[in-house]
Amino acid sequence: MGKSKVAKKIDKLEQEADRLRKQAEKKGKQLSSDASDRIDDLRKEEKSSKKGLVMLLMAVAGAATAFVLKKKRDQELDEALWEEPRSI
Repeated sequence: MGKSKVAKKIDKLEQEADRLRKQAEKKGKQLSSDASDRIDDLRKEEKSSKKGLVMLLMAVAGAATAFVLKKKRDQELDEALWEEPRSI
């Protein structure tokens, strides 16, 4: 016996549904992969931006230390001049 028209339509719709499901799964995997790649890129950017911030803070700390040491050296030189005047 042959299949009824309704059964044939149901089979056709089920095949179409399977095709669409596979297509959606493929697209979902692709989007998931793209999102994962983007997350990795953002993490790399975040690390590099943190490196830049750390380098900036180190530069500021170095400059502040150099400034303080220069002021201390100048003060010591001034004190040395007052303690041991040279003849002109």
